[in-house]
Amino acid sequence: MLNSVKPTRLLRHAIRIGTLLGDEDIVLDFFAGSGSLGHAVLAQNAEDGGRRRFILVQLPEPLPKPENSATTIADLMKSRVRNVMKKLNDEDAGKLDLDGASQQDRGFRVFKLAKSNFKPWDANAPHDAEELARQLELHIDHILDGRTPNDLLYEILLKSGFPLTMAIEILTFAGNTVHSVAEGALFVCLERELTLELIRAMAEKKPERVVCLDEGFAGNDQLKANAVQIFRTKGVTSFKTV
Repeated sequence: MLNSVKPTRLLRHAIRIGTLLGDEDIVLDFFAGSGSLGHAVLAQNAEDGGRRRFILVQLPEPLPKPENSATTIADLMKSRVRNVMKKLNDEDAGKLDLDGASQQDRGFRVFKLAKSNFKPWDANAPHDAEELARQLELHIDHILDGRTPNDLLYEILLKSGFPLTMAIEILTFAGNTVHSVAEGALFVCLERELTLELIRAMAEKKPERVVCLDEGFAGNDQLKANAVQIFRTKGVTSFKTV
């Protein structure tokens, strides 16, 4: 695969033919290799001011010989795309913004297929008291070990019906972090210790939906009941815990 790297100039020509300059077209490469298509999209956008986006899909195939910190083709692809973005951003930083046009908003997110971050309820488990008690414990401590807040955030994002490319803003309420999705349409709070002050601060912003970790209530049913009422009085259409 690495011996047949797609030429960037040819890809840019195809992009100019197959996309509309004024649209946010998405260019997809299911066999991304070293990331030539992503490189081409970024370079073409830089030349004509386009707002095209790209999706690169690549299996983590081992490299015949590791290059720097890259041990797989996917690693090589990620490194290339990041280097191209850095180069273009550095070039933009040296230009005068004479016409008042803002610099291009370049971003790059990497996702990997994985199991759910939450332990599932096993409906096929034996229906004895011991097994039922174990299953109930999963509802209390149901997050798999080693999962990061970002892991949880993006799974909640998908299960809430939002695309992975959705804009996410990090807000701070009462010294706690809250993720605002789609300009406040959804608040995701992954704090492990929720307080009434934090709940009220979120409710004051009147998001459409709120998702919190059940663990954050630490078994405090009164706090959870208060949260339900506070969000309801502020017009929040959906409040859920996971």
